[in-house]
Amino acid sequence: EILDDNRVPSKTPGIPANCTATIAGMMEQCWSRNAEARPSFEELDATISRLDLTNITSTALQRIKQQNEAAESANAVLFDVFPKHVAEALIRGQQPEPDEREVVTIFFSDIVGFTTISSTVHPSKVSNMLHRLYTCFDRLSVQYDVFKVETIGDAYMAVTNLVKEQPEDHAARIARFAVAAVAAANDTQIDEDDASMGTVQIRVGFHSGPCVAHVVGLKNPRYCLFGDTVNTASRMESNSVAGRIHCSASAARHVKRQAPDMRIESRGLIDVKGKGRMQTYWVRARTSNDPAAHRAERGGGGLAGVESVDSSAELARVGSSDTAGIEGSMRFRPRSSA
Repeated sequence: EILDDNRVPSKTPGIPANCTATIAGMMEQCWSRNAEARPSFEELDATISRLDLTNITSTALQRIKQQNEAAESANAVLFDVFPKHVAEALIRGQQPEPDEREVVTIFFSDIVGFTTISSTVHPSKVSNMLHRLYTCFDRLSVQYDVFKVETIGDAYMAVTNLVKEQPEDHAARIARFAVAAVAAANDTQIDEDDASMGTVQIRVGFHSGPCVAHVVGLKNPRYCLFGDTVNTASRMESNSVAGRIHCSASAARHVKRQAPDMRIESRGLIDVKGKGRMQTYWVRARTSNDPAAHRAERGGGGLAGVESVDSSAELARVGSSDTAGIEGSMRFRPRSSA
């Protein structure tokens, strides 16, 4: 005997009074006695994803919304801090593979007289100064498509041709970014409430060579760069002077080829800690109508006392290897008996 469907008591729950029409309709479709009329999981997911949860009072739905927003916010921070492929791996709970490049260009800058500034200016104003300065640098990094690695105190580190393929202009991007960064520093007041403190002066250095990058640590993981290229770029910065852009012979060769509009001037051989004697160069924008270059010169660095020379022949003599221009740095040095 076939029972009359109308006499079978319904086991479906009632529809809450505060449900929206869309959700109520979706529930009724799911309860349909006709299996063909019920929506698939994909259709349900699509319908739910289109819902405006702003005015929905359901605690469960609101919790889902809040969890989704929190996850999106956390992911956005990861994508700001790490390269895209690294952030995606971390979101999946995986350890990213190391990134290895035959040649990158690494930029370092620091603030001249930062120790004095820190001892004479209130810490809150020091942090405000750094925030204003490095916010400008961050905007410039987007403009020149330079990847910001990190800031440590007053030091700013960036790189090209690492997280993106930029083989034809990596040094040019860093050189132009450096000119703009020096200009931005010259426009940044040390203390917004005391103009007599003047503006920020930075020194800049960069170098081109091989590099490996990898995520280090589980708690507060860091995207770190490894290799002698990092050390040499740092030495270029520490041996630079206020308002000036200093680079190695390797970087100068790349800039000369990639950015003929940039001016390269020989500094000669200098003693570099841990490297011995190195041939190094000053870099600035060649074009006279470059406002960033004008502001950089106005900041006090300029090129005073440096002979303006064509470095093409000298760069050709230096050679083409990444370690060229380093005199005696690879020689065995006997340890002092002292």
